[in-house]
Amino acid sequence: MRVLLAVILLAIFTPLSGCLEVEEDPCPDSNCFPLTSDALNDILSDSNSFNVIAYSQMFDRLRVETTASSTVQGQFGEVYWSVAKDDSKQLRSVSTRVTLGTYSMNNEVIEGGEITNIRVGNVWFEGRDEAPNYSDPFEEFAQLSTMDPGGDWPPFGFDTTQISGLDWRITGDEPSLQQVASATNSSHTIVLELKGSPPIITSIETYAGDEDQFVLTVSTGEDVVLELMEDIERAPLGFSPDNAFLVEGEITQWAGSVQSGFATEANPSELVIHGIIGSDDNYSSVSSMNLDFGTYNETLGDGTWWDFIWSDQDSDGLVSSGDIYAVRTNATGELSIAVYDLWAGAWTGGPLAAQE
Repeated sequence: MRVLLAVILLAIFTPLSGCLEVEEDPCPDSNCFPLTSDALNDILSDSNSFNVIAYSQMFDRLRVETTASSTVQGQFGEVYWSVAKDDSKQLRSVSTRVTLGTYSMNNEVIEGGEITNIRVGNVWFEGRDEAPNYSDPFEEFAQLSTMDPGGDWPPFGFDTTQISGLDWRITGDEPSLQQVASATNSSHTIVLELKGSPPIITSIETYAGDEDQFVLTVSTGEDVVLELMEDIERAPLGFSPDNAFLVEGEITQWAGSVQSGFATEANPSELVIHGIIGSDDNYSSVSSMNLDFGTYNETLGDGTWWDFIWSDQDSDGLVSSGDIYAVRTNATGELSIAVYDLWAGAWTGGPLAAQE
């Protein structure tokens, strides 16, 4: 009887034991190397799997670059952005390049301290900032893009959920913990690079044939190097007064302020505002005032006079955003005003800048 019962129980539970078996996850917690396609899709399904602000909080040294290019009716266009930071050095860099056909504009600014570097094309200049205020450029651009979504900001946001669910082909180099994944959807070929453990996305590339391409890369740590050059040609301050004027009776007058967002403050003793007369590329300064004087009036030998006013609106002792200038004269002819930067030995703008 006992033998019969044992046989019956064995017959009942043998098929059930197969049903209780749980298939083993080939990539638990996305820790396999290289990742499986399903494991990568799990990562991509998280909308925060690529978040530049999170990266900026993780890494003291970070650079993010994007290149977006397209060809429309045979006309090639490309926009490149590079934003980098080094928190330990309190330095940041913003670089842009715009190409349209044969036209190209390329510049970069490295700032954060009292010395700045400005690149125009392939030529570097030294600038200065008497009130440096280092801030994380990635957080700053995020705030600006939130306030003005239609503005011209770096395209550092990428919604990875849009490429989740694809059939990925993944290879890996275990010593470097680098993985490369590629897939296609109905319109694009997508290539991803991931590094580290746990892996983070360090490159995103999308291609729509040969006409449209987008490449985003992330560099961290020792791969990010920011250095300042000194004793190179100096660049004048980026403040040039508006030459729009009013005429009331026999008096011509100019008035305005340092532009909003002006971030490279300077000592007013290094800047001179000039009254200029001339025409046909033959201009000359006839009167001037160092900005640190505040007010100045001069009567010339021909009886004409020039009156200058400079007001430090925020009382910070520097030429900074919101400060006010005013110039009045009874002189006649082709008149204008301009600022000369003593530190740089150059005009910040105006007709005499074109004659240098």
